[in-house]
Amino acid sequence: MAKKESLPNFEVRFEGADLSPETIALRYVSDALAAVQDLASGRDPFESAQVPPERGIGLVDVRSGSAVYSCVSRDPTLAKANLARVGSLLSANGEPLDDNGLIAALPSIHSLSDIARLMGCRVAVFWGRRRLFSIVESAYRELASRVLLEGDTTVVGTVQRVGGATTTRCLLRVAGRKRGLYCDVKGKNLARRLGQCLYQEIAATGTAIWIHRNWRIYRFTIRDFSQPRLGDSKKAIQQLRNAGLASWDKVADPESLIRD
Repeated sequence: MAKKESLPNFEVRFEGADLSPETIALRYVSDALAAVQDLASGRDPFESAQVPPERGIGLVDVRSGSAVYSCVSRDPTLAKANLARVGSLLSANGEPLDDNGLIAALPSIHSLSDIARLMGCRVAVFWGRRRLFSIVESAYRELASRVLLEGDTTVVGTVQRVGGATTTRCLLRVAGRKRGLYCDVKGKNLARRLGQCLYQEIAATGTAIWIHRNWRIYRFTIRDFSQPRLGDSKKAIQQLRNAGLASWDKVADPESLIRD
């Protein structure tokens, strides 16, 4: 019995003059499809190394004489919703994604903008006849100008991991943040120093990029760090008492006194 062919859910199109599968470098196709897969699945590249199999997409067909790549999603409902939200995010008047969705989408949009720049084209995603979004080389820059702010700051967190195959990064666990903060590290010597502080708390100074709606950090580059020096807590409490706090011991009803 012949295996039933999967019907495509959506298309990734490279739109530009004189484009065809034969003229497009394979790495551009691979990078673009990987970026679209991340957008369709909602994968956060800072948190998950791979797209879960149940959310993956596959290449079904390439139209002869065109630059249209037909794809099938294993979870079409989720894929359509995620891709449509990306279109809304790219629209100047569109509603942005939630914070986690925005952080997950930005690297893929950046990647597609770079591909559009290198190829001098537009990368578009269609669901049936409906264009969900188009990305040109300026797409990421325009989006970043609307949703991101940059400046110097200090971040206090616990070092969880340091290293990387191509670029050196540090994973910080920061209080009040559900997901870890992956940071770029300036220099190998700094990375070695960070590696000596695994599972210890540090105060890292550097340049941050925030989502301006709520000041949540999207990216952070560490230039230097220090470690908090903790003294003797019993001694500190005694010093506070000697400074006058011991007087409260003589008050019969402190709560009533404060209320008055």
